[in-house]
Amino acid sequence: MDRLGKKQELKRNFRLLSIFSFMCVAMSTWVFVISASTGGLAAGGTGGFIAVYIGSCFVYFPIVLSLAEMSSIAPTAGGQLNLPISKVQKFISYIAGWLLTLSWLCGVASGMFLSGQMVQGAMLLHNENFDAQPYQVWLLVLAFCFGGFLLNTVGAKHLALVEVIVAAFFVMGYAANIIVFWVMSPKNSASEVFGTFTNGDGWSNFGYGILTAQTAALYLIIGSDGAAHMAEEIQDAASNVPKGILGSYLIGTCSGLVMLVTFCFCFTADALDSGTGFAFIAVYQRTTGSNGGALALTAILIILTFFSATNFMASASRQTYAFARDGGLPFSKAIAKVSPNLNVPILAVTIAFAFVVLLSLIDLGSYVAFSAIISLQLIALFATYEVAIGTLIYRRLYGPPLPERRWSLGRWGLGINIFAFVYGLFALTFIVLPSTPSVKGETMNWAPVIFVGVMCISLVYYFAGGRKIYFGPVRLVKNESEWARQRIAK
Repeated sequence: MDRLGKKQELKRNFRLLSIFSFMCVAMSTWVFVISASTGGLAAGGTGGFIAVYIGSCFVYFPIVLSLAEMSSIAPTAGGQLNLPISKVQKFISYIAGWLLTLSWLCGVASGMFLSGQMVQGAMLLHNENFDAQPYQVWLLVLAFCFGGFLLNTVGAKHLALVEVIVAAFFVMGYAANIIVFWVMSPKNSASEVFGTFTNGDGWSNFGYGILTAQTAALYLIIGSDGAAHMAEEIQDAASNVPKGILGSYLIGTCSGLVMLVTFCFCFTADALDSGTGFAFIAVYQRTTGSNGGALALTAILIILTFFSATNFMASASRQTYAFARDGGLPFSKAIAKVSPNLNVPILAVTIAFAFVVLLSLIDLGSYVAFSAIISLQLIALFATYEVAIGTLIYRRLYGPPLPERRWSLGRWGLGINIFAFVYGLFALTFIVLPSTPSVKGETMNWAPVIFVGVMCISLVYYFAGGRKIYFGPVRLVKNESEWARQRIAK
Protein backbone atom coordinates (compact mmCIF):
# COMPACT_ATOMS: atom_id res chain seq x y z
CA MET A 1 0.00 0.00 0.00
CA ASP A 2 2.86 2.36 0.82
CA ARG A 3 4.59 1.71 -2.51
CA LEU A 4 1.29 2.33 -4.31
CA GLY A 5 0.92 5.63 -2.50
CA LYS A 6 -2.17 4.56 -0.56
CA LYS A 7 -3.07 4.85 3.08
CA GLN A 8 -4.16 1.62 4.77
CA GLU A 9 -7.60 2.46 6.23
CA LEU A 10 -9.47 -0.86 6.12
CA LYS A 11 -8.74 -3.77 8.44
CA ARG A 12 -7.39 -6.95 6.89
CA ASN A 13 -9.95 -9.38 8.28
CA PHE A 14 -9.88 -11.86 5.39
CA ARG A 15 -7.49 -14.78 5.09
CA LEU A 16 -7.24 -17.19 2.15
CA LEU A 17 -10.08 -19.45 3.38
CA SER A 18 -12.49 -16.59 4.06
CA ILE A 19 -11.82 -14.76 0.78
CA PHE A 20 -12.12 -18.04 -1.11
CA SER A 21 -15.47 -18.62 0.61
CA PHE A 22 -16.45 -15.01 -0.11
CA MET A 23 -15.83 -15.41 -3.85
CA CYS A 24 -17.42 -18.86 -4.19
CA VAL A 25 -20.60 -17.48 -2.62
CA ALA A 26 -20.38 -14.30 -4.73
CA MET A 27 -20.10 -16.31 -7.95
CA SER A 28 -22.69 -18.93 -6.87
CA THR A 29 -22.44 -20.43 -10.35
CA TRP A 30 -24.46 -23.55 -9.61
CA VAL A 31 -27.19 -21.43 -7.99
CA PHE A 32 -27.54 -19.22 -11.06
CA VAL A 33 -27.34 -22.25 -13.35
CA ILE A 34 -30.67 -23.32 -11.89
CA SER A 35 -32.32 -19.93 -11.45
CA ALA A 36 -30.98 -17.81 -14.31
CA SER A 37 -30.26 -20.15 -17.23
CA THR A 38 -33.76 -19.98 -18.70
CA GLY A 39 -32.71 -17.54 -21.41
CA GLY A 40 -29.81 -19.74 -22.47
CA LEU A 41 -31.91 -22.90 -22.56
CA ALA A 42 -34.59 -21.14 -24.58
CA ALA A 43 -32.03 -19.76 -27.02
CA GLY A 44 -29.94 -22.84 -27.69
CA GLY A 45 -31.71 -25.89 -26.23
CA THR A 46 -30.07 -28.15 -23.64
CA GLY A 47 -27.30 -29.39 -25.93
CA GLY A 48 -26.66 -25.94 -27.33
CA PHE A 49 -26.49 -24.26 -23.93
CA ILE A 50 -24.21 -26.93 -22.44
CA ALA A 51 -21.84 -26.50 -25.41
CA VAL A 52 -21.91 -22.71 -25.12
CA TYR A 53 -21.34 -22.89 -21.35
CA ILE A 54 -18.29 -25.16 -21.70
CA GLY A 55 -16.89 -23.03 -24.50
CA SER A 56 -17.44 -19.83 -22.53
CA CYS A 57 -15.66 -21.27 -19.48
CA PHE A 58 -12.55 -21.97 -21.56
CA VAL A 59 -12.41 -18.76 -23.58
CA TYR A 60 -13.21 -16.55 -20.55
CA PHE A 61 -10.42 -18.17 -18.52
CA PRO A 62 -7.62 -16.06 -20.13
CA ILE A 63 -9.48 -12.96 -18.93
CA VAL A 64 -9.51 -14.40 -15.41
CA LEU A 65 -5.78 -15.17 -15.64
CA SER A 66 -5.05 -11.64 -16.83
CA LEU A 67 -7.04 -10.13 -13.96
CA ALA A 68 -5.31 -12.40 -11.45
CA GLU A 69 -1.90 -11.15 -12.56
CA MET A 70 -3.03 -7.52 -12.41
CA SER A 71 -4.36 -8.08 -8.90
CA SER A 72 -0.91 -9.28 -7.82
CA ILE A 73 0.81 -6.31 -9.44
CA ALA A 74 -1.34 -3.79 -7.57
CA PRO A 75 -3.47 -5.43 -4.84
CA THR A 76 -5.77 -2.52 -4.00
CA ALA A 77 -9.55 -2.09 -3.94
CA GLY A 78 -9.38 -0.33 -7.32
CA GLY A 79 -8.62 -3.62 -9.07
CA GLN A 80 -7.82 -3.10 -12.74
CA LEU A 81 -8.00 0.69 -12.29
CA ASN A 82 -4.26 0.49 -11.62
CA LEU A 83 -3.56 0.35 -15.35
CA PRO A 84 0.07 -0.47 -16.20
CA ILE A 85 0.59 2.47 -18.57
CA SER A 86 1.48 6.05 -17.76
CA LYS A 87 1.20 8.40 -20.75
CA VAL A 88 -2.58 8.36 -21.05
CA GLN A 89 -3.25 6.62 -17.76
CA LYS A 90 -5.25 9.45 -16.23
CA PHE A 91 -8.05 9.60 -18.79
CA ILE A 92 -8.13 5.85 -19.51
CA SER A 93 -8.25 4.93 -15.83
CA TYR A 94 -11.02 7.49 -15.33
CA ILE A 95 -13.15 5.83 -18.02
CA ALA A 96 -12.28 2.40 -16.62
CA GLY A 97 -13.27 3.57 -13.15
CA TRP A 98 -16.75 4.56 -14.25
CA LEU A 99 -17.17 1.32 -16.22
CA LEU A 100 -15.98 -0.83 -13.36
CA THR A 101 -18.09 0.94 -10.77
CA LEU A 102 -21.16 0.68 -13.00
CA SER A 103 -20.64 -3.02 -13.68
CA TRP A 104 -20.30 -3.98 -10.02
CA LEU A 105 -23.28 -1.88 -8.97
CA CYS A 106 -25.30 -3.63 -11.69
CA GLY A 107 -24.08 -6.95 -10.31
CA VAL A 108 -25.61 -6.08 -6.96
CA ALA A 109 -28.83 -5.05 -8.68
CA SER A 110 -29.14 -8.25 -10.71
CA GLY A 111 -28.73 -10.45 -7.62
CA MET A 112 -31.15 -8.49 -5.44
CA PHE A 113 -33.61 -8.23 -8.33
CA LEU A 114 -33.50 -11.97 -8.92
CA SER A 115 -34.01 -12.65 -5.20
CA GLY A 116 -37.17 -10.53 -5.21
CA GLN A 117 -38.49 -12.21 -8.34
CA MET A 118 -37.90 -15.68 -6.90
CA VAL A 119 -39.79 -14.84 -3.71
CA GLN A 120 -42.76 -13.74 -5.80
CA GLY A 121 -42.47 -16.95 -7.82
CA ALA A 122 -42.52 -18.95 -4.59
CA MET A 123 -45.67 -17.09 -3.52
CA LEU A 124 -47.34 -18.03 -6.79
CA LEU A 125 -46.36 -21.66 -6.27
CA HIS A 126 -47.82 -21.62 -2.77
CA ASN A 127 -51.01 -19.87 -3.91
CA GLU A 128 -51.76 -19.87 -7.62
CA ASN A 129 -54.49 -17.28 -7.03
CA PHE A 130 -52.00 -14.84 -5.55
CA ASP A 131 -52.35 -11.46 -7.27
CA ALA A 132 -48.75 -10.87 -8.35
CA GLN A 133 -47.92 -7.27 -9.16
CA PRO A 134 -44.64 -5.76 -10.43
CA TYR A 135 -44.40 -3.31 -7.52
CA GLN A 136 -44.21 -6.26 -5.13
CA VAL A 137 -40.90 -7.30 -6.66
CA TRP A 138 -39.54 -3.82 -6.10
CA LEU A 139 -40.58 -3.90 -2.43
CA LEU A 140 -38.91 -7.29 -2.02
CA VAL A 141 -35.76 -5.94 -3.68
CA LEU A 142 -35.85 -3.04 -1.22
CA ALA A 143 -36.06 -5.46 1.71
CA PHE A 144 -33.24 -7.69 0.46
CA CYS A 145 -31.07 -4.71 -0.35
CA PHE A 146 -31.56 -3.27 3.12
CA GLY A 147 -30.48 -6.62 4.60
CA GLY A 148 -27.34 -6.51 2.46
CA PHE A 149 -26.72 -2.93 3.58
CA LEU A 150 -26.86 -3.95 7.24
CA LEU A 151 -24.47 -6.87 6.71
CA ASN A 152 -22.02 -4.57 4.94
CA THR A 153 -22.12 -1.87 7.60
CA VAL A 154 -23.17 -2.96 11.08
CA GLY A 155 -22.08 -6.55 10.44
CA ALA A 156 -18.94 -5.73 8.41
CA LYS A 157 -16.50 -6.68 11.17
CA HIS A 158 -17.96 -10.21 11.20
CA LEU A 159 -18.24 -10.56 7.42
CA ALA A 160 -15.20 -12.85 7.08
CA LEU A 161 -16.65 -15.31 9.60
CA VAL A 162 -20.11 -15.09 8.02
CA GLU A 163 -18.59 -16.03 4.66
CA VAL A 164 -17.18 -19.29 6.00
CA ILE A 165 -20.56 -20.20 7.54
CA VAL A 166 -22.47 -19.32 4.37
CA ALA A 167 -19.94 -21.30 2.31
CA ALA A 168 -20.76 -24.39 4.39
CA PHE A 169 -24.46 -23.83 3.66
CA PHE A 170 -23.50 -23.30 0.01
CA VAL A 171 -21.91 -26.77 -0.13
CA MET A 172 -24.85 -28.40 1.65
CA GLY A 173 -27.31 -26.69 -0.71
CA TYR A 174 -25.35 -27.96 -3.69
CA ALA A 175 -25.37 -31.52 -2.33
CA ALA A 176 -29.11 -31.34 -1.58
CA ASN A 177 -29.96 -30.23 -5.11
CA ILE A 178 -27.71 -32.79 -6.79
CA ILE A 179 -29.08 -35.65 -4.68
CA VAL A 180 -32.72 -34.64 -5.22
CA PHE A 181 -32.23 -34.32 -8.99
CA TRP A 182 -30.29 -37.57 -9.33
CA VAL A 183 -32.53 -39.66 -7.07
CA MET A 184 -36.05 -38.29 -7.45
CA SER A 185 -36.42 -36.66 -10.86
CA PRO A 186 -37.65 -38.35 -14.06
CA LYS A 187 -34.74 -38.18 -16.52
CA ASN A 188 -34.39 -37.22 -20.16
CA SER A 189 -32.20 -39.49 -22.30
CA ALA A 190 -28.59 -38.56 -22.95
CA SER A 191 -29.35 -38.11 -26.65
CA GLU A 192 -32.09 -35.63 -25.79
CA VAL A 193 -29.89 -33.67 -23.40
CA PHE A 194 -26.75 -33.44 -25.50
CA GLY A 195 -28.41 -33.57 -28.91
CA THR A 196 -31.03 -30.84 -28.55
CA PHE A 197 -29.89 -27.73 -30.39
CA THR A 198 -32.48 -25.06 -31.05
CA ASN A 199 -32.65 -21.54 -32.39
CA GLY A 200 -35.30 -20.56 -29.93
CA ASP A 201 -35.04 -16.83 -30.50
CA GLY A 202 -35.54 -17.12 -34.26
CA TRP A 203 -32.27 -15.77 -35.66
CA SER A 204 -31.76 -16.35 -39.39
CA ASN A 205 -28.51 -18.28 -38.85
CA PHE A 206 -28.92 -21.38 -36.66
CA GLY A 207 -25.36 -21.39 -35.27
CA TYR A 208 -25.47 -17.67 -34.61
CA GLY A 209 -28.77 -18.13 -32.76
CA ILE A 210 -27.20 -20.70 -30.45
CA LEU A 211 -24.24 -18.40 -29.78
CA THR A 212 -26.63 -15.76 -28.46
CA ALA A 213 -26.95 -18.01 -25.41
CA GLN A 214 -23.43 -16.80 -24.57
CA THR A 215 -24.76 -13.84 -22.60
CA ALA A 216 -26.62 -16.17 -20.25
CA ALA A 217 -23.55 -18.40 -19.93
CA LEU A 218 -21.24 -15.49 -19.12
CA TYR A 219 -23.61 -14.23 -16.44
CA LEU A 220 -23.19 -17.59 -14.70
CA ILE A 221 -19.39 -17.50 -14.54
CA ILE A 222 -18.43 -13.86 -13.90
CA GLY A 223 -17.57 -12.42 -10.50
CA SER A 224 -14.37 -14.14 -9.38
CA ASP A 225 -12.43 -10.88 -9.78
CA GLY A 226 -14.46 -9.44 -6.92
CA ALA A 227 -11.60 -10.62 -4.70
CA ALA A 228 -9.47 -7.87 -6.22
CA HIS A 229 -11.78 -5.18 -4.85
CA MET A 230 -11.49 -6.68 -1.35
CA ALA A 231 -7.68 -6.65 -1.58
CA GLU A 232 -7.18 -4.02 1.11
CA GLU A 233 -8.98 -6.26 3.61
CA ILE A 234 -7.05 -9.45 2.75
CA GLN A 235 -3.88 -10.55 4.48
CA ASP A 236 -0.92 -11.16 2.14
CA ALA A 237 -3.08 -9.80 -0.69
CA ALA A 238 -0.47 -9.98 -3.47
CA SER A 239 -0.55 -13.76 -3.15
CA ASN A 240 -3.99 -14.54 -1.75
CA VAL A 241 -6.04 -12.35 -4.12
CA PRO A 242 -4.94 -14.14 -7.34
CA LYS A 243 -5.35 -17.48 -5.55
CA GLY A 244 -8.88 -16.47 -4.53
CA ILE A 245 -9.73 -15.33 -8.07
CA LEU A 246 -8.49 -18.52 -9.74
CA GLY A 247 -9.68 -20.94 -7.08
CA SER A 248 -13.22 -19.59 -6.97
CA TYR A 249 -13.42 -19.53 -10.78
CA LEU A 250 -12.30 -23.14 -11.18
CA ILE A 251 -14.55 -24.42 -8.40
CA GLY A 252 -17.48 -22.32 -9.61
CA THR A 253 -17.30 -23.31 -13.27
CA CYS A 254 -16.71 -27.02 -12.61
CA SER A 255 -19.49 -27.33 -10.04
CA GLY A 256 -21.69 -25.26 -12.34
CA LEU A 257 -21.10 -27.65 -15.24
CA VAL A 258 -22.10 -30.65 -13.14
CA MET A 259 -25.25 -28.83 -12.03
CA LEU A 260 -26.06 -27.67 -15.58
CA VAL A 261 -25.84 -31.18 -17.03
CA THR A 262 -27.85 -32.54 -14.11
CA PHE A 263 -30.50 -29.85 -14.48
CA CYS A 264 -30.76 -30.47 -18.23
CA PHE A 265 -31.46 -34.16 -17.60
CA CYS A 266 -34.44 -33.06 -15.50
CA PHE A 267 -35.53 -30.08 -17.62
CA THR A 268 -38.48 -30.17 -20.02
CA ALA A 269 -39.46 -27.43 -22.46
CA ASP A 270 -42.93 -27.03 -20.91
CA ALA A 271 -41.23 -25.74 -17.74
CA LEU A 272 -40.57 -22.50 -19.62
CA ASP A 273 -44.30 -21.81 -19.44
CA SER A 274 -44.44 -22.09 -15.64
CA GLY A 275 -47.01 -19.77 -14.08
CA THR A 276 -44.43 -18.80 -11.47
CA GLY A 277 -42.24 -17.21 -14.13
CA PHE A 278 -39.35 -19.58 -13.35
CA ALA A 279 -38.70 -22.83 -15.17
CA PHE A 280 -36.68 -24.24 -12.28
CA ILE A 281 -39.67 -24.04 -9.91
CA ALA A 282 -41.67 -26.20 -12.31
CA VAL A 283 -38.73 -28.63 -12.49
CA TYR A 284 -38.54 -28.71 -8.68
CA GLN A 285 -42.27 -29.36 -8.48
CA ARG A 286 -42.06 -32.18 -11.04
CA THR A 287 -38.98 -33.65 -9.31
CA THR A 288 -40.26 -33.68 -5.73
CA GLY A 289 -43.93 -34.22 -6.57
CA SER A 290 -44.99 -31.61 -4.03
CA ASN A 291 -45.21 -27.86 -3.63
CA GLY A 292 -43.57 -28.10 -0.21
CA GLY A 293 -40.46 -29.78 -1.58
CA ALA A 294 -40.23 -27.26 -4.40
CA LEU A 295 -40.58 -24.37 -1.94
CA ALA A 296 -37.82 -25.77 0.32
CA LEU A 297 -35.37 -26.06 -2.58
CA THR A 298 -36.36 -22.62 -3.86
CA ALA A 299 -35.70 -21.16 -0.40
CA ILE A 300 -32.12 -22.45 -0.60
CA LEU A 301 -31.62 -20.60 -3.89
CA ILE A 302 -33.15 -17.40 -2.53
CA ILE A 303 -30.88 -17.39 0.52
CA LEU A 304 -27.73 -18.03 -1.50
CA THR A 305 -28.68 -15.49 -4.17
CA PHE A 306 -29.15 -12.89 -1.45
CA PHE A 307 -25.71 -13.60 0.04
CA SER A 308 -24.17 -13.55 -3.43
CA ALA A 309 -25.65 -10.09 -4.01
CA THR A 310 -24.50 -9.02 -0.54
CA ASN A 311 -20.94 -10.00 -1.42
CA PHE A 312 -21.26 -8.13 -4.70
CA MET A 313 -22.37 -5.12 -2.64
CA ALA A 314 -19.18 -5.40 -0.58
CA SER A 315 -16.99 -5.51 -3.70
CA ALA A 316 -19.01 -2.76 -5.41
CA SER A 317 -18.72 -0.45 -2.41
CA ARG A 318 -14.95 -1.00 -2.19
CA GLN A 319 -14.61 -0.26 -5.90
CA THR A 320 -16.70 2.91 -5.45
CA TYR A 321 -14.59 3.87 -2.43
CA ALA A 322 -11.32 3.30 -4.32
CA PHE A 323 -12.46 5.33 -7.34
CA ALA A 324 -13.66 8.16 -5.10
CA ARG A 325 -10.35 8.07 -3.21
CA ASP A 326 -8.65 8.95 -6.50
CA GLY A 327 -11.13 11.80 -7.10
CA GLY A 328 -13.15 10.13 -9.86
CA LEU A 329 -16.67 10.75 -8.56
CA PRO A 330 -18.68 13.81 -7.53
CA PHE A 331 -18.35 14.40 -3.77
CA SER A 332 -15.33 12.07 -3.76
CA LYS A 333 -13.99 13.16 -0.38
CA ALA A 334 -17.22 12.23 1.38
CA ILE A 335 -17.62 8.93 -0.51
CA ALA A 336 -14.03 7.89 0.28
CA LYS A 337 -14.40 8.51 3.99
CA VAL A 338 -14.10 5.36 6.13
CA SER A 339 -16.17 5.11 9.30
CA PRO A 340 -13.79 4.86 12.29
CA ASN A 341 -16.33 2.78 14.24
CA LEU A 342 -17.51 0.34 11.56
CA ASN A 343 -14.31 0.44 9.49
CA VAL A 344 -16.22 0.58 6.19
CA PRO A 345 -16.87 3.36 3.66
CA ILE A 346 -20.46 4.00 4.75
CA LEU A 347 -21.40 6.38 1.95
CA ALA A 348 -20.00 4.02 -0.71
CA VAL A 349 -22.20 1.22 0.65
CA THR A 350 -25.15 3.63 0.73
CA ILE A 351 -24.58 4.49 -2.94
CA ALA A 352 -24.70 0.78 -3.81
CA PHE A 353 -27.97 0.47 -1.87
CA ALA A 354 -29.53 3.52 -3.55
CA PHE A 355 -28.37 2.46 -7.03
CA VAL A 356 -30.05 -0.93 -6.71
CA VAL A 357 -33.29 0.51 -5.41
CA LEU A 358 -33.49 3.06 -8.23
CA LEU A 359 -32.36 0.75 -11.05
CA SER A 360 -34.90 -1.87 -9.95
CA LEU A 361 -37.66 0.60 -10.77
CA ILE A 362 -37.04 -0.16 -14.47
CA ASP A 363 -40.31 -1.59 -15.68
CA LEU A 364 -41.04 -2.65 -12.08
CA GLY A 365 -40.03 -6.27 -12.07
CA SER A 366 -40.37 -7.58 -15.62
CA TYR A 367 -38.07 -10.20 -17.14
CA VAL A 368 -37.04 -7.64 -19.77
CA ALA A 369 -35.83 -5.39 -16.95
CA PHE A 370 -33.80 -8.23 -15.45
CA SER A 371 -32.25 -8.96 -18.87
CA ALA A 372 -31.39 -5.27 -19.29
CA ILE A 373 -29.63 -5.19 -15.91
CA ILE A 374 -27.61 -8.31 -16.80
CA SER A 375 -26.65 -6.88 -20.18
CA LEU A 376 -25.66 -3.54 -18.65
CA GLN A 377 -23.50 -5.33 -16.09
CA LEU A 378 -21.76 -7.41 -18.77
CA ILE A 379 -21.28 -4.49 -21.20
CA ALA A 380 -19.61 -2.35 -18.53
CA LEU A 381 -17.56 -5.26 -17.19
CA PHE A 382 -16.24 -6.41 -20.56
CA ALA A 383 -15.53 -2.83 -21.63
CA THR A 384 -13.37 -2.51 -18.51
CA TYR A 385 -11.59 -5.75 -19.35
CA GLU A 386 -10.81 -4.43 -22.82
CA VAL A 387 -9.34 -1.23 -21.46
CA ALA A 388 -7.29 -2.90 -18.72
CA ILE A 389 -6.05 -5.88 -20.74
CA GLY A 390 -5.38 -3.62 -23.74
CA THR A 391 -3.06 -1.46 -21.65
CA LEU A 392 -1.41 -4.58 -20.24
CA ILE A 393 -0.64 -5.74 -23.80
CA TYR A 394 0.76 -2.29 -24.63
CA ARG A 395 3.02 -2.38 -21.57
CA ARG A 396 4.30 -5.87 -22.41
CA LEU A 397 5.07 -4.83 -25.99
CA TYR A 398 6.54 -1.38 -25.47
CA GLY A 399 7.79 -1.54 -21.90
CA PRO A 400 9.10 -0.84 -19.42
CA PRO A 401 8.84 -4.37 -17.98
CA LEU A 402 5.94 -5.02 -15.65
CA PRO A 403 6.69 -4.63 -11.94
CA GLU A 404 7.74 -7.66 -9.91
CA ARG A 405 4.73 -9.58 -8.64
CA ARG A 406 4.05 -12.60 -6.48
CA TRP A 407 1.82 -14.26 -9.11
CA SER A 408 2.84 -14.00 -12.76
CA LEU A 409 1.82 -15.43 -16.14
CA GLY A 410 5.48 -15.51 -17.12
CA ARG A 411 6.39 -15.95 -20.76
CA TRP A 412 2.81 -16.93 -21.61
CA GLY A 413 1.49 -13.58 -20.48
CA LEU A 414 1.40 -11.75 -23.81
CA GLY A 415 -0.35 -14.58 -25.66
CA ILE A 416 -2.91 -14.99 -22.88
CA ASN A 417 -3.57 -11.23 -22.79
CA ILE A 418 -4.04 -11.01 -26.57
CA PHE A 419 -6.47 -13.93 -26.61
CA ALA A 420 -8.40 -12.40 -23.69
CA PHE A 421 -8.61 -9.03 -25.47
CA VAL A 422 -9.84 -10.52 -28.77
CA TYR A 423 -12.41 -12.71 -27.04
CA GLY A 424 -13.67 -9.73 -25.05
CA LEU A 425 -14.48 -7.91 -28.30
CA PHE A 426 -16.22 -11.02 -29.62
CA ALA A 427 -18.32 -11.39 -26.47
CA LEU A 428 -19.37 -7.74 -26.52
CA THR A 429 -20.93 -8.16 -29.99
CA PHE A 430 -23.38 -10.67 -28.52
CA ILE A 431 -23.98 -8.93 -25.19
CA VAL A 432 -25.34 -5.78 -26.86
CA LEU A 433 -27.82 -7.73 -29.02
CA PRO A 434 -31.59 -7.63 -28.33
CA SER A 435 -33.15 -10.87 -27.14
CA THR A 436 -34.76 -11.57 -30.53
CA PRO A 437 -34.14 -10.36 -34.10
CA SER A 438 -37.68 -8.94 -34.21
CA VAL A 439 -37.13 -5.92 -32.03
CA LYS A 440 -40.11 -4.38 -30.27
CA GLY A 441 -40.37 -2.19 -27.22
CA GLU A 442 -40.72 -5.20 -24.93
CA THR A 443 -37.80 -7.11 -26.51
CA MET A 444 -35.41 -4.20 -27.01
CA ASN A 445 -32.09 -4.46 -25.18
CA TRP A 446 -32.02 -1.08 -23.45
CA ALA A 447 -28.69 -1.74 -21.76
CA PRO A 448 -26.55 -0.09 -24.49
CA VAL A 449 -28.73 3.02 -24.27
CA ILE A 450 -28.31 3.21 -20.48
CA PHE A 451 -24.60 2.50 -20.88
CA VAL A 452 -24.11 5.36 -23.34
CA GLY A 453 -26.10 7.67 -21.06
CA VAL A 454 -23.91 6.88 -18.03
CA MET A 455 -20.72 7.34 -20.05
CA CYS A 456 -21.95 10.69 -21.34
CA ILE A 457 -22.55 11.81 -17.76
CA SER A 458 -19.04 10.68 -16.81
CA LEU A 459 -17.46 12.60 -19.70
CA VAL A 460 -19.45 15.75 -18.95
CA TYR A 461 -18.32 15.58 -15.33
CA TYR A 462 -14.69 14.99 -16.37
CA PHE A 463 -14.42 17.92 -18.76
CA ALA A 464 -16.56 20.21 -16.60
CA GLY A 465 -14.07 20.02 -13.78
CA GLY A 466 -13.54 16.43 -12.72
CA ARG A 467 -10.17 16.29 -14.52
CA LYS A 468 -8.86 18.90 -12.10
CA ILE A 469 -9.40 16.69 -9.05
CA TYR A 470 -8.88 13.25 -10.59
CA PHE A 471 -5.23 12.26 -10.81
CA GLY A 472 -5.37 8.50 -11.38
CA PRO A 473 -3.90 5.81 -9.12
CA VAL A 474 -0.61 5.26 -10.97
CA ARG A 475 0.61 8.81 -10.32
CA LEU A 476 0.74 7.96 -6.62
CA VAL A 477 3.12 5.02 -7.08
CA LYS A 478 6.40 5.67 -5.30
CA ASN A 479 8.56 2.89 -6.74
CA GLU A 480 7.76 -0.03 -9.02
CA SER A 481 11.00 -1.91 -8.46
CA GLU A 482 10.89 -4.91 -6.12
CA TRP A 483 7.51 -3.91 -4.71
CA ALA A 484 6.35 -7.52 -4.51
CA ARG A 485 9.49 -8.99 -2.99
CA GLN A 486 8.82 -8.02 0.61
CA ARG A 487 6.10 -10.03 2.29
CA ILE A 488 3.89 -8.78 5.06
CA ALA A 489 5.55 -9.46 8.40
CA LYS A 490 3.85 -12.31 10.18
